Amino acid sequence: MVDGLDFQIINALQIHPRVPWVQLGRILRVDPSTISRRWSALTQQRQVWTSCFECEPRTGQQEISALVEIRCAPGQRGDVIAELSRQGPIISVHCTSGARDLYVMISMPTLLSMDRYIDEHVAGVPGIVGTRTHYLRRIFLEGSGWRLNVLSDEQARALHLLRPSEPPDHRKPAHVDVIGALSTDVRRTAADMQRELGRSISVISRDIDALLAADWVRWRVDFAHTLLGWSAAAVLWLDVKHPDLERLIASLRLLCHVRLCASVTGEANLAVFLWLRNLQELDEIEGRLSSMFPKLLVKDRWIVPRIAKRTGYILDLDSRRLRYVPVGGRPVFDEQLRAGPARKSDVSCGINADRRSFAAPFLA
Repeated sequence: MVDGLDFQIINALQIHPRVPWVQLGRILRVDPSTISRRWSALTQQRQVWTSCFECEPRTGQQEISALVEIRCAPGQRGDVIAELSRQGPIISVHCTSGARDLYVMISMPTLLSMDRYIDEHVAGVPGIVGTRTHYLRRIFLEGSGWRLNVLSDEQARALHLLRPSEPPDHRKPAHVDVIGALSTDVRRTAADMQRELGRSISVISRDIDALLAADWVRWRVDFAHTLLGWSAAAVLWLDVKHPDLERLIASLRLLCHVRLCASVTGEANLAVFLWLRNLQELDEIEGRLSSMFPKLLVKDRWIVPRIAKRTGYILDLDSRRLRYVPVGGRPVFDEQLRAGPARKSDVSCGINADRRSFAAPFLA
């Protein structure tokens, strides 16, 4: 059973993913061995997991992000989920209410590659009978910045001060290797990584410290949300008058329920993704926003009963981690497949197997 100390540990690692247990013990006033045992139990039971990845390609170009609604043939949703979850560019898969059965989040380098990817690798999946794409224009809030906020201000401040603050001057191949080594365990020791990377412990440690301060690297601590108290999720599609937009975003930043907020294409111009303790909270949130912004229109609301994949991790029905699919990848389009036979090791599900862990920063 998860208790208050477990939540404190998770919150602490959201702020500083590699804080030493001894230092965290001083901040929480708990024996470091107790913290270590708690963390081991949480991860071994698949209730908590971590990830590290670049938030955009190393070229510096902005990734294109899209939410794609998917309609499935009757009885085919499970097979569709299994197929889509295998694909690296599909970062998350959500079951949802309304006119669609699922929605997925996809990250691609360009609008053209996004359009082609949806056409060639999503729309044609057996069991899918229709898709509808919403492009994300600007990301205001995203999942890696979400916090439990159970620590005191003093504790949070102490953790921020311990986190390295000197970013690297530029990206290096060595940084990419370190990110790959930490991709599914951000607390992996430099000693454990030494043989894999072929570098000294001190060099690896310096690279890790630099990456902790880099704004192009995302460090995430995720957990089984349904087991830890968030039994529901929802998406609000809002029509916001432009003069009200910045004030609304400022208000949403204060809501602990908001996992992702982005301006979008379509009838609504803002999508807000929420985690909820229960469905009644959605009424409270809508009421609060409506009272503060009388001209705000809720164009649609989706309930999300299940998240099948989140930030590359495939989840079970209890939202526990099952396995990791590396985020990102270079799609193999039809003419490339027609150009000649590819080695089996090179192509998996139409995605080049040489994957680097990068993604657009829209992950909920």
